[in-house]
Amino acid sequence: MIRGLVVLALVALAAAQIPLPCQTPPAWEGRAHAYDHGEGQENRFKISYDAVNRRRRILEEIDAFTPGREFFEYLEIEEEHRVYIINQATRHCDVREDQFFRPYEIPSNATFEGAYNIGLSPVAGFEVHEWSDRLPGASLTWIGSFSSHDCVPISEVIFKTNITNSITNHFYDITAGISDPNIFIIPPECRAALKEKEMK
Repeated sequence: MIRGLVVLALVALAAAQIPLPCQTPPAWEGRAHAYDHGEGQENRFKISYDAVNRRRRILEEIDAFTPGREFFEYLEIEEEHRVYIINQATRHCDVREDQFFRPYEIPSNATFEGAYNIGLSPVAGFEVHEWSDRLPGASLTWIGSFSSHDCVPISEVIFKTNITNSITNHFYDITAGISDPNIFIIPPECRAALKEKEMK
């Protein structure tokens, strides 16, 4: 009887120590490095993210060491269910329907995977919490790491069937707020492309 009560008390104590999903900043800007494990390709880009209005701008960083490659700007507007893809050199805009906007946040039903420190803890380091969304039957599996202090995204891994067909994103140089809200205004070339698409 006593042993059973002790076990229950330990279980309750362990459950009480598991953190709840934190709330990421409502708007932020930063940079990211992405690696596609299936294609063997990497990319660096700048991000402006507005969680309140559910919109995101991704600007690929031009790499002089990859001559001939095209670089793009991606403007996702969840309210329109569209993503505008703009060639940075030619300004040609391609409009695509996008029914799924994946926010940079921890799902409410995410599973806490653990905590670890980055840097020379405890002096100059900081604690990171890792979460996952491994729902049975789901088309995607997500694993994300966030700073425990301010809930800033550190990294994420997204894959469908196995880790070899995954994409890993690392986030850095993050600052709060949006420096220029006008970056979310649909450019004229994209409005023209949308009008042409709707007329077809």
